[in-house]
Amino acid sequence: MKFLVLLLCALGVANVSGADLERGKILYSQICFNCHGPKLEGGQGPSLIDTYWQHGSSPEAILKVIDKGVPGSPMIAYESVLPESDRIALRDFILSGQEGLRETVRSIYPREYFKGRQFTPELFDSVESESQTSLPENHYYMERNAEGVMRGTSKLYLKEAGKYRFSIRPIGRTSIFLDGKEVLYSDQKTDKKTHVNEAFELEPGIYGLQIFHEEKKTHSYRFHCVLEKEGGKPRFLLNGRSLQGNIPKIIKARPGEALIVRKWIQDLPPRALLCLLPNQVIVAYNPGDGSVLGAWHSAEINQTPSLPDRSAKPSEIKGTPISNTGSAAALTGITRFLRYQIQGDTVHLVSLVDGEEKTVAISPEGAQSFNLTVK
Repeated sequence: MKFLVLLLCALGVANVSGADLERGKILYSQICFNCHGPKLEGGQGPSLIDTYWQHGSSPEAILKVIDKGVPGSPMIAYESVLPESDRIALRDFILSGQEGLRETVRSIYPREYFKGRQFTPELFDSVESESQTSLPENHYYMERNAEGVMRGTSKLYLKEAGKYRFSIRPIGRTSIFLDGKEVLYSDQKTDKKTHVNEAFELEPGIYGLQIFHEEKKTHSYRFHCVLEKEGGKPRFLLNGRSLQGNIPKIIKARPGEALIVRKWIQDLPPRALLCLLPNQVIVAYNPGDGSVLGAWHSAEINQTPSLPDRSAKPSEIKGTPISNTGSAAALTGITRFLRYQIQGDTVHLVSLVDGEEKTVAISPEGAQSFNLTVK
């Protein structure tokens, strides 16, 4: 707890005490964990420790969501429920779990102004940007066919002391400043002897990060940057793709052709094989013992990306359960799953049972059922 207090003080959150954090932890365990998970990892509601913060990741933005809630969602306004001291304690407890980039903003500047000039924060401060965009993903990307020089600003939250180093893809030119000091410089057009990329010691706390980058205009910027601690984790990927505009991604079997997928489905073991039959029946098969874990008709798998909601929610099977499908193991003996094969509308699941190969065949039966045979 003392470490967390020191960390939050380093993060610029004033007047934090161990008692405040303990109070925030208690409130979280009483009010928030059902939706956001016991360790802030998310569940029915968003994760509170990943990089995606739709409503802002600053202390002020987090407190505003606690105070005002999110209209149209289960997140209610707590300003009329909890006293201010409790809401701040809850905010500070959430902040104590943060690590990586937060409060990320991407600005685009005209190229001409920077030709032949060294990238520095002061140089960028001397000219107006063409655009400024808050990036809720808290990683950097450029729009397709982008034209201009990128300036990225973030707060870097660190929990672990150690020696760190930035690693980039050496394309175009890049400068990285940490708390106003240049820690990386790379330019394809200059002598590598002039480049800078040394490891540096960091203590737990918050750091001001600025990234300046430009490359030749192509279909898409290829900027790639990683911050990693020497000797192992943590490792932070600083670039990625936009998560805006995700559309539902539904998986169904094709007409006349079966399909097998492996997806995390709530209440099913992670090794379960999902057999999608062309009559829109889904059979969940346990390769460990050859049993049917469940089946659904008029079914599909929804694996729509959950990151826009910052949720750890798994993929889900949408359909009508077929009754009396959970059965005893279809295979008896010491079983080791070997492989699966698709033959038209039928799934063949091959296992070694007491040293002999056995095949479980699952095929469609009518419009709303399936047939299982063992050979």
